[in-house]
Amino acid sequence: MSSPSSSSRPRAETPETRPAAGARRLDLDVVRGIAILLAMGWHFSRYSSGNPVVDAVQWPGGTFGWAGVDLFFVLSGFLVGRLVLREHQRTGRFDSWRFSARRALKLWPVLYVFLVVYAFAGSEPWQSYFWQNALHVQNYAGTSLTHLWSLAVEEHFYLALALLFPLLARRRMSPKVLVGVLAGLLVTALALRWGGVLFDQSDVRIQWRTHFRMDSLAAGVLLAAVSVHRPATFDRLLRLRWLWAALCAAGIWWLATIGKDGALGQTLGYTVAYLTAASFLLTLYRASWVPRTRWLAQGVAAMGRYSYGIYIWHVLAAQLVTGWLPGMGYRTPTPGAQLAKYAAAITLGIVATLIVERPMPRLRDRLVPAAPRPAPRPAPEQAEVPSRDREPVGAAA
Repeated sequence: MSSPSSSSRPRAETPETRPAAGARRLDLDVVRGIAILLAMGWHFSRYSSGNPVVDAVQWPGGTFGWAGVDLFFVLSGFLVGRLVLREHQRTGRFDSWRFSARRALKLWPVLYVFLVVYAFAGSEPWQSYFWQNALHVQNYAGTSLTHLWSLAVEEHFYLALALLFPLLARRRMSPKVLVGVLAGLLVTALALRWGGVLFDQSDVRIQWRTHFRMDSLAAGVLLAAVSVHRPATFDRLLRLRWLWAALCAAGIWWLATIGKDGALGQTLGYTVAYLTAASFLLTLYRASWVPRTRWLAQGVAAMGRYSYGIYIWHVLAAQLVTGWLPGMGYRTPTPGAQLAKYAAAITLGIVATLIVERPMPRLRDRLVPAAPRPAPRPAPEQAEVPSRDREPVGAAA
């Protein structure tokens, strides 16, 4: 479908919201920043610090910070989905080998360096986590590094995408078929969670295992399909920011009061989590007020730029710093201990990003170049993909 004309573009589109070619998007880095703050809060801030101000700041992470993973899932599905669908739109095909190799070269080095370091500096025996995480089966085989379960869900989902999407592409199936498949995944995952509850599957299995949690990633890819194949519809959705903000607030209320406990939480709770995440993404994506609040947005976005490294390393960093400081332990909730944990996690995550993750894209581009873009062809203006809606290839972390 053609892109919308200038008269149908959302009001949020301004020169401020258009990133330069290859630049990072401020709005998406803010989403990443919020996600990593929630995830750290869930691991660090679930007990009262004794200070009402600190407790108020920590309340979101300590109450529903587990949903930060779903925010990562939806954003990841949205960005990776756009890369895949745009490659197919440009070239008429999808190179699954290139996709998988480029993704591995971007994400695996940070993980494998962490696993090696943890074998020497961590407190758990290597047999309890190393091979499980190295092979990306930790969410089924079990792992003592419990925060890494979500990496396996992503790897399984994108492996399935790399294997199955070329089949759809070769058969020249319409975008409606893809939308139907994704919608089916949303229904299937919810039905499987209900089945898991009925057959007494543990809370951890329902939270961790891919077949129970694939809907969050599928929801992100569904948004990507709408944005690529129905850009006018997607632009109309972006005009409804008040609706998405209201749905996000309602979702936060659910997550804070019902959460992921009990039959309702283990089933609909995860559905509400990804719907809330999608609403939050639609509230911020290409919103003009994000760059206008640069004084606040830049700080959160800085966290987002290092979010992958922080996520991988934050638990170990907190364990190490609280083990070194007198009178502290990993679960010590005092304001001083909280400051030490967050500072160590952010610092080590930044260092890992700069030393391990950041050099890899250059090596990746030499070893596995990105899909070539075809020479531009004369076409009506309505058929062009507007530059304001392009994310850099590296944004799909």
